[in-house]
Amino acid sequence: MDETTRHKVCRLIAGLVVVDDELDQAEDTLIDNMLVKFGLSPDQRESLFPIIDAAEAAEELKTLPADVQQETFQLLIEAAAADKRYAKEEREYLGKVGRVIGLSDEEIAKRVDAALK
Repeated sequence: MDETTRHKVCRLIAGLVVVDDELDQAEDTLIDNMLVKFGLSPDQRESLFPIIDAAEAAEELKTLPADVQQETFQLLIEAAAADKRYAKEEREYLGKVGRVIGLSDEEIAKRVDAALK
């Protein structure tokens, strides 16, 4: 995955964790860890903003290769579960993004429930 793609994935995840207008410590730590995982410097954290909304995230996901789409969606599931709450806004975000890769709301809910456990 090249740096541009890694940055796109990080923006998608950042969009999810703040979609409910709350950023708790677990989500903040997740963003920091995500930057490290994807080889982006802490200085690049600000480049994740402005945050993209669910519709923009769905369009952005379409631009990624199929294998990266799947990996990204799994990371989004993990991000949704990071604070041990599954907010309505997160459900809507995952729903729009999940439909891009052919997932039903029921399948998404199962994945989130598994991640929350």
